[in-house]
Amino acid sequence: MSYKGKGYAMVITAAVLWGCGGIAAQELYKISEIPSLFVVFLRMTAMAVVFLPVSVIRKKGDPFEGLKNKKDLITLLLFAVIGSTYVQYSYYEAIRYSNAATGTVLQYAAPIFVLIAMAFINRRLPKLIEILCVAMAVTGIFLISTHGSIESLAISPKAVFFGITSAMAYAFYSIEPVEFIKKYGSLYLLGFSSLVSACLLLLSGLVDMYVIQTPRELFYVLFIVIFGTVCTFSLFLAGLARIGSTTATVLSALEPLVSTLLSVFLFSIAFTRADGIGIFLVMAAVLLLTLCGAKDKKM
Repeated sequence: MSYKGKGYAMVITAAVLWGCGGIAAQELYKISEIPSLFVVFLRMTAMAVVFLPVSVIRKKGDPFEGLKNKKDLITLLLFAVIGSTYVQYSYYEAIRYSNAATGTVLQYAAPIFVLIAMAFINRRLPKLIEILCVAMAVTGIFLISTHGSIESLAISPKAVFFGITSAMAYAFYSIEPVEFIKKYGSLYLLGFSSLVSACLLLLSGLVDMYVIQTPRELFYVLFIVIFGTVCTFSLFLAGLARIGSTTATVLSALEPLVSTLLSVFLFSIAFTRADGIGIFLVMAAVLLLTLCGAKDKKM
């Protein structure tokens, strides 16, 4: 297999595993009262153990430089709290109150919030195609949330809240650390932010330690931590280096697709025609926005 071919395979595998990780969380919540913050704590700890040593070894010069610079430290702390901890907590809570497909699709709307934020930051009006993408995403979210009926929500208000705020936090995840990554690299950010996140959760007392009680619970937790976290980030970052961010982002659209297909065919989650149209609109809006953004950069 060629160098780029391996990159495609890595990113596609990562997207599929991310989708399966959402399904694992969905099934875990059916049989367990495990707190979402405990799941986040386990994921952050695993990422810190795996990525921190690698980032320190690869870092030229002082490996703790990013912690000594006040501006960089603030960026790291904000990313750890909002871009790591809350993104994952809100995503898992959205799954808890709905299902993996709905939670994943709602979070996948993050680029729409990136577009809105960047329009304010750069003080420019959105382009016509960007306005169209926002309209498509909003319509899609409306259809998913209501099954097309304006009279009432079809899913829990908590699912809508956590799903949309997860997308907003993920937009922050995409924008806030850009300069930090240029300076130190993505592995450095993942390693140290995961460590900070795990320490904050542990020392703040926000996370309730949970004793896993059954082999089935253990299976789902291990799947989320190993395959849905460590393996996915490793594969995605390695693939990203081979094929570029735009292609990797487009291929990552497989994540909500995998969650949806598995929910329907393996776990018999019922979706209406309005749900299907809503999911399509959100995914199409994000893909269109990504492709248009890549085209603008080349011009």
